[in-house]
Amino acid sequence: MPRTIADGEVLINFAPAIADTDAPTTVELTAGVDVTPWLSSLDTPLDGDSVDSSDLSSAFNKTVAGTYGGGATATFYRDDTTDTAWDLLPRNTTGYIVIRRFGGSEVAWTAADVAEVWYVRVITESPATMDRNNVQTFDVDFAVLEEPVLDAVVA
Repeated sequence: MPRTIADGEVLINFAPAIADTDAPTTVELTAGVDVTPWLSSLDTPLDGDSVDSSDLSSAFNKTVAGTYGGGATATFYRDDTTDTAWDLLPRNTTGYIVIRRFGGSEVAWTAADVAEVWYVRVITESPATMDRNNVQTFDVDFAVLEEPVLDAVVA
């Protein structure tokens, strides 16, 4: 069973507009910004809640599935010459985080690529703590505005 790390394997764009999140086009994706070179980490959890549904007929605590989803977070690098990610993501910016998990960051988007599409709004863009012997970064908290498409096929 093969395994691979994300480093050098993913391609992540921030696109301003996507008409059909089930089938983003290569034109829409290349109109976005490749943020892969500035990205240190990205967390897109789909945590779920369980809801108590116990009754008095049993001592067992029963649950049912509740809501799921939530926000996303990312850490980006600052750059003293081309601060692309910082300039791209001020508070209240909306757009689409599009993730291709396999194929490499040096390979352009092509039709039939499988991608995740997350419609988001920037909640905060915060400079990270500065300390010795670390590069400068900033953290972004995103609100996820719609249920993400986890297996979109690029058109």
